[in-house]
Amino acid sequence: MEFWYMNTSPKHSDFKVLIVDDNPLNLKLLSVFAKKWNLDFDLSTNGTEALLLAEKTNYELILMDVQLPDMCGIEVVEMIKSTGSQSHVIYLTGMDSMKNTDMDVLLKPYDPMVLKEKINMLKLKKMAA
Repeated sequence: MEFWYMNTSPKHSDFKVLIVDDNPLNLKLLSVFAKKWNLDFDLSTNGTEALLLAEKTNYELILMDVQLPDMCGIEVVEMIKSTGSQSHVIYLTGMDSMKNTDMDVLLKPYDPMVLKEKINMLKLKKMAA
């Protein structure tokens, strides 16, 4: 199991994002967008390390791939939420069956601008709270 932890931003933000995806290309693209959008984020390649990161950091947003090598992304989120986490989750998946659920889902391939808009709306909600 490869453990890849990367805090990509030196600034400390009150809007932290955890990006979880086992596909290196998807992870690279998401990190490029996150940097461009000035997000403070951490990267994870599997559910186990995502759980470890979530123990240490309170994330406002988790971008979660559903199909991970070690466990289902939905299970990872359930475990994180069971600790009292209030993180908003956007599931990133190619599984059409998830689009008709009450979960916040972006089907791959998705428009990065749609993701950016969702993130901006979450940031606005946080500022208004």
